[in-house]
Amino acid sequence: MDSLFCRYVIVIDDLWETISWDIVASAFPEGNNCSRIITTTEIAGVALECCDYQSDNILKMKPLGGEDSGNLLLNLVFGPERLCPEQLKGALDIIIAKCAGLPLATICVSGLLTTQPDNPELWQHVQEFLCSNLSTNSTLEETLQEILKLSYISLPHYLKTCLMYLSVYPEGCTMWKFDLAKQWIAEGFICAIEGTDTGEVADSYFEELVNRGMIQPVDINYNGEVLSCTLHHAVLDLITLESTEERFITSLDYSQTIRGHYSKARRLSLHFSNPRYAKKPTGLTLSKVRSIGFFGIIKCVPTIVGFKHLRVLILEFWGDQRGIMSFDLTRISRFFQLRYLKISCDASVEVELPSQMRMLRYLETLIIDAAVSAVPSDIIHLPGLLHLSLGDKTDLPDEVGRIRSLRALHCFDLSSNSEDSVLSLGDLLNLQDLNLTYRTEESDDHLKRNLAALASSLGKLVNLKSVTLAPSASGTAIYHDVWSSMSSLPFFLQRLELLPPICIFSRLPQCLGQLRKLCILTVVVNELLMEDMDILTGLSALTVFSLHVRQPTLESIIFKKRAFLGLKCFKYTCGVLFLTFQEEAFPNLQRLELSFNAHRGEQYYDYLSGIGYLLNLKEIAGTIGAATDAEESDRRVAESAFTDAIRKHPRFPSYDHVKRVDWVHEEYQLRTQAKDS
Repeated sequence: MDSLFCRYVIVIDDLWETISWDIVASAFPEGNNCSRIITTTEIAGVALECCDYQSDNILKMKPLGGEDSGNLLLNLVFGPERLCPEQLKGALDIIIAKCAGLPLATICVSGLLTTQPDNPELWQHVQEFLCSNLSTNSTLEETLQEILKLSYISLPHYLKTCLMYLSVYPEGCTMWKFDLAKQWIAEGFICAIEGTDTGEVADSYFEELVNRGMIQPVDINYNGEVLSCTLHHAVLDLITLESTEERFITSLDYSQTIRGHYSKARRLSLHFSNPRYAKKPTGLTLSKVRSIGFFGIIKCVPTIVGFKHLRVLILEFWGDQRGIMSFDLTRISRFFQLRYLKISCDASVEVELPSQMRMLRYLETLIIDAAVSAVPSDIIHLPGLLHLSLGDKTDLPDEVGRIRSLRALHCFDLSSNSEDSVLSLGDLLNLQDLNLTYRTEESDDHLKRNLAALASSLGKLVNLKSVTLAPSASGTAIYHDVWSSMSSLPFFLQRLELLPPICIFSRLPQCLGQLRKLCILTVVVNELLMEDMDILTGLSALTVFSLHVRQPTLESIIFKKRAFLGLKCFKYTCGVLFLTFQEEAFPNLQRLELSFNAHRGEQYYDYLSGIGYLLNLKEIAGTIGAATDAEESDRRVAESAFTDAIRKHPRFPSYDHVKRVDWVHEEYQLRTQAKDS
């Protein structure tokens, strides 16, 4: 294809070295076709290199102005009202000035002040520290370093420990709250609180670090919960220095020459800065190491034997793409104190587990995001296993229900596991989180039997909070009401996601209306009638609702006044879009996703009525497919009608963001028959 027509816009955030830029730049053709590569960096030399030393093409970000800095701090400390007590305003002005318009500095100072927002002594302490350590000649870099130092030394000891632990991960890495919480617990960092689960305490530590600005949120759900985070490079530099001084974590770059035995290392992080020079570390004496985090190339994974004291093992690597490689993990059965094991690798690697694992009596978390040759049959005898996640296409022993300690079970395959194994899930009375998958190349009868067994098991799991059922491969739809014979679901259920091509209900199940704690719901139905919505409108905790209707509705679905009071995200898929929003319906909705098909000769009169009543709506996503009889003109009419309807909303007067797809799945034949009858 002529490069004239290959236009692109690429954004590369936070570039630190010219070598990386050289690699990126060489991958794209030169030419005047209006393409752009935009980079962000904090290093002037890198910026000049990226702009081919044309300084006019460099845009330097300016610090926040005094008013914006003040609003940011006041909003974080005192909320949207920004009401600062009179006696604090003197200290407030000085603190804002000392933050020098740096957003991270302002956020971190705010996180500290938020712990005691009305305490004049704390405000005075912060003011005095900043005034004594920062002069009028301090650079922005020095200002940020001092404020981060203040934020760090003000942390309670338990938070300092948890924050320092994050230096195990390489720069730029996204860290998930689920993983960090389990690692902190395995390391013994979590202080037990009577009557509170250690997992909940670990989650609260994570949230406190977010609130203090020491870690930056990445993934946030519609309940405002931070699911993953990353570290600003300045924070990583600080905690790496603190960790090194305290000999808390030993961080080694195995693309550089490693000298020394590090015999006193307790926690080891291995990563590389340049893959060209990466090689397997040798000569390390690590008999006392308690934790290992390895990130990089499989050929460089060190030989991990003789680690009698190992508690945490994290291996994230990839193969060489020259065929399936086997990674021998059979020796982990010797790590008698192991509490946390996570292996993550690409499809070119198959993990070989030991034939027996019952010696790992302290193992609490086992996560293997990779193909596994076989699961040891005695895994059911691990007395303390709380969290188990194995890769797709992995069969568990039939007596998996004997792992009574389990609280989370992920990637349980309904296609490959036996009916007895599915039935045994009902014995996991401590289970809170169940993630299921399936492959549709198995027989329909086998899946239906397993789904019936699943329905029986779920009815027994009284502590269950989350159920997710998602395909691992595409396939043919199977019409099967999983809960057609059930009158109730676990009372504490907060998340229920049942994705096609199986678990397609004929109508919305009545038992969904009993789930008063339900926050997230994804469901597929064949048919939707107006009265079906009454089942769900009273679920005040529901914040995310995804509904796929396979047979196009023949009447408008009306969302009545004060329906779905807590809903923040609504995703609706149906062959024909025919919705009406009454005033005060969805009062807190922030995101609306609508998917439908264009049909031949379709008329669009009030098919999306009352959208202007959704006063808190911030995002709208439209996806339009084409029915088999539709022509291009029909698609254009549908797109025009959709954008015209959205433009009636006061926040979207010029809306034109519509995504085209080939087809939004619907039972179009059934609809045609209904219209003809």
